[in-house]
Amino acid sequence: MEIRHIGGALWRQRVLVLFILVVTGAAVAYGLISAPKSYSANATVSVASAPGADVEIENENALRGTIGELANSRAVLVDVQSRLSVPRDLDVLRREISGHWVVGTILVDVSVVDSDPVVAAEIANTTAEVLPLHDPSNGAFLFTTSNPAQPPTTYSSPNLMLGIGVGALLAMVIATCGALLRDGRTNTVDDAAGIEEAAVAPVLAHVAPPRDPTTLPALYPGTSAADVFRHLRIALEAEASTNPVNKVVVTGVTSGDVNVWLGANLAISLANVGRRVLLVDGRIGERHGRPVADEPGTLGLYDLLNGADFDSALSPGPVELLTVLPSGDWGGEPTETLIETRFSAAMSEATERFDVVVVLAPPLDVCDDARVMAAGGSMLLAVPEGGVTPSELRGHADNIRSVGVRLLGIVLVGRRSERVSV
Repeated sequence: MEIRHIGGALWRQRVLVLFILVVTGAAVAYGLISAPKSYSANATVSVASAPGADVEIENENALRGTIGELANSRAVLVDVQSRLSVPRDLDVLRREISGHWVVGTILVDVSVVDSDPVVAAEIANTTAEVLPLHDPSNGAFLFTTSNPAQPPTTYSSPNLMLGIGVGALLAMVIATCGALLRDGRTNTVDDAAGIEEAAVAPVLAHVAPPRDPTTLPALYPGTSAADVFRHLRIALEAEASTNPVNKVVVTGVTSGDVNVWLGANLAISLANVGRRVLLVDGRIGERHGRPVADEPGTLGLYDLLNGADFDSALSPGPVELLTVLPSGDWGGEPTETLIETRFSAAMSEATERFDVVVVLAPPLDVCDDARVMAAGGSMLLAVPEGGVTPSELRGHADNIRSVGVRLLGIVLVGRRSERVSV
C-alpha cells in the first residue's frame, strides 16, 4: 500500500484517528502517573594518592576500579545498613547501590536508585562515607566526598520522555491500523477517479440505474436514453481501437440485473450501426435471474453446450442484425464443467459468424463464470456507485487479469435512477 493510500485513509477516518490518539494518550499518561517511581542520586568520591605512597599508576587505577566494585559488597552494605535512618534490607541495598571508577580520573561514582528521593541521597552519601573503611590499598589513597548526593527533584524511572515517545508511536500505529481496517470496510468507490485508480481501467460511462431493468431504450435511436448507450458504444470502440475485440463479456461486481440491462442495450446499439451482433445470455440456472428470451421450448446456451445444433439455439433479436442466444431450459445439472470445457469452443464458432459477441455473465460475487467466459476476450464491468470498497474492486480487477482477460473498461452505475449521464 502506498503512502498516499494510507494518508487518504487517515483523513477519511480522521474522527476515529483523533479518538484513538486521545484514548491512547490518556492511557499512556495514566500509566506514567500511576507507575511506581524511582529516584537516582549520585555521590562522587575523590580517591587521590596519599603523599609518599609508592604505587604505580596502573595499579592505582586498578585499585580505584576495585573500590568502585566494593560499593555493593556485603561488608560495605552491612555498614551502610547500620547507619541509615530508614531501614533497608541488604538485598534491596544490593540492587539499589552501584559504583564504578570514572576512567581517566581519580573519581569513584556511587549511584543509588530508591523509591524515596531523600533516602536515595542518604544511601549514596552513606556509601561514600563507608568506602574508606574498606580501602584495599592499605592507606595508599586519600578519600574525599567531592560531590555529595542531593535529593533528586524528579524521578528517573519511568523515563518521562521515553514513555511519551513510545506512547506517541504506539498511538500512531494503533490509529493507522484502526483507520486502515475501518476504511477498508466502510470506504467505497463513488467517483470515476477512485474507480480508475482501484481497477486501473478507464470509466467509459456513468449511467443512472434503470427503474425497470427490462427496458431497452437503445431501441429508440435519437432519444436521450438511447444516446447513453450510443456514447457507451463509442467509448468502448475507442478503447478497443488499438486492439479490436470480437467478444465482450458484460458483468457486474454485485448481484442485480443492471449488467444485463447494460449488455442488452449495448448489443442493440452495436447492431444499430451495422454490426452483426450475437447476444449470449450466459446466466444458466435459476439463481441467475430472468432469461433474456424465455419462450417455451426455446433452445439456448445450455442446450448448445450439451450438443445441440448452433442454429437451432439462436433466436432473432428485437432489431435487424441482432441475434440472441438465450440461456436455454436448464436441466438441473451442474453447469461449471460445461462452461469450463465447452463454452470456449462454442464462442469460437460464434465469433466466426458474427462481428461482435456480447455475453451477459453472472455477477462476480455470485460465481466465477464471468472470468471463465471472458477467457480469450474482453470484459466490461458494471460497478455500482458506493457499492464496493477500493480493495474489493482492486481484487476483482486483479482476478480478472490473472486469467488473461482484458478489462476494457468500467461503467459506473449511479445511485439515483432520475439522473442519466455519460
